[in-house]
Amino acid sequence: MKDGRARPRTGAGEAPPLNAPELPTGKAFVLQLSRDTGPTLQPFAGRLEHLASGRRTRFATFEDFRAAVIRLLSEAKSR
Repeated sequence: MKDGRARPRTGAGEAPPLNAPELPTGKAFVLQLSRDTGPTLQPFAGRLEHLASGRRTRFATFEDFRAAVIRLLSEAKSR
């Protein structure tokens, strides 16, 4: 059954299987921002938790946050 929408490509350039969820639970995170983080996201600090693995990390900048997401997803994929 075709719904007319193009399936998103994975990082490897392949389309995910038809039954793959759009928002897989293995890529779910909890983001908790520090009390100092305001509407402008300056500063951008807090804690990130990967729900599937339970791994947690703190970050102090947006760049640290981005690196933490990449690291946690890479660690989960290698398991």
